[in-house]
Amino acid sequence: MIKISRISSPLKDKVKNLETCSQLDGDGVFEGKYKTSGSILIRNKFIGELSADQIIVDENGVFEGILKSSELIISGNVSGKINTDSVVIMENGIISGDIVYKQIAVFEGGIINVAGMKRIQNNDEKVIDILPKVAE
Repeated sequence: MIKISRISSPLKDKVKNLETCSQLDGDGVFEGKYKTSGSILIRNKFIGELSADQIIVDENGVFEGILKSSELIISGNVSGKINTDSVVIMENGIISGDIVYKQIAVFEGGIINVAGMKRIQNNDEKVIDILPKVAE
């Protein structure tokens, strides 16, 4: 459980549950699978599979693995296979790997370094691939 006052200020307005959310904190590394129906805040390193309605990776947070969420907010570093309806990359956020998403927003300074991105429009089967530019 975390009080909203402990979340870094750029993220305060983004947290859906303003009173509490699950958090992984400290200087340790969590390895494994974690699934929750609420919000989770990552302030340390998580390696593995993560599934939640809302996932927030704080500026000191690192995620590596398979991630599934309705909303992903990144101030830290996220890499792996990402499947999310909405992704917000804050000023210090970095995302890399393969991403499937419906909406994406990037604040100035945020970094997208991906092998491939697929945008799913609404609930249709329409998919737009964003591929890296091939040198001629």
